[in-house]
Amino acid sequence: MILDSQQSEHAIRSNRGRASWTDCIHRPWVILLAIAPLLAVDALGIARVAGSPDTLARSQLHGLLGFFDVPPTLALASTICIIGTVLLTWHLLLRDPWRLRPLAPAGIAMEGAAWAVPLLVLSYLFSTATLAASATNEGIASLSMMDRMLVSVAAGLDEELIFRMAGIALLHTVLVNIFGLKQGTGTMLAIAGTAILFSWYHDPDLGNVPQLVFTLLAGIYLGVIYVLRGFGVVVWGHVLYDVVVTATLT
Repeated sequence: MILDSQQSEHAIRSNRGRASWTDCIHRPWVILLAIAPLLAVDALGIARVAGSPDTLARSQLHGLLGFFDVPPTLALASTICIIGTVLLTWHLLLRDPWRLRPLAPAGIAMEGAAWAVPLLVLSYLFSTATLAASATNEGIASLSMMDRMLVSVAAGLDEELIFRMAGIALLHTVLVNIFGLKQGTGTMLAIAGTAILFSWYHDPDLGNVPQLVFTLLAGIYLGVIYVLRGFGVVVWGHVLYDVVVTATLT
């Protein structure tokens, strides 16, 4: 689920020199520590699952896991398990040292917050009320602030897992390894392809043109952040965007 561009240039360097910030934030162990607070909040949401709604992405993921006879209890924690397993496996395969810069996880969160700002500005250009219509119809606006936050965190984690970590990597693999496209071309088409799926996912009936356009642009934007800045940054950016939008729903 990891692009070649995120392993070659940003792979772990030897002890002969200090790794750059970009190298540091692409390290799987650092990413896992950076998003650990979000995974903990998601676990809290699972504990409250009887009183809070599931996200669409998670419902679909649970349906897929149910097809493979994954126990319901494990399926509830599927996002946490998958993300943790992928990052730890990637860490071990790279033989990455366990040490890290002390402020790196917090730095990833702050960078994610910075990348969320342009997305929020774009959403207001498209009218937040219009874009939030589908969420309002699903009852998000009627939830308590606590449940809104839990849904926001779950949605950010689920969607980044499915569309960026898995989606971009799988499309990139097909385009480059099977169809023989160049790495750069494969990456750009993978970002575009997952952005189209991301847009359709938010409006399967294709009836809300502003929402379709916004989510298409948002999917491209998040895809570029994922490729250039890594999974930790894009998760924090997406989650914080969702938190602000759901907190302001009326």
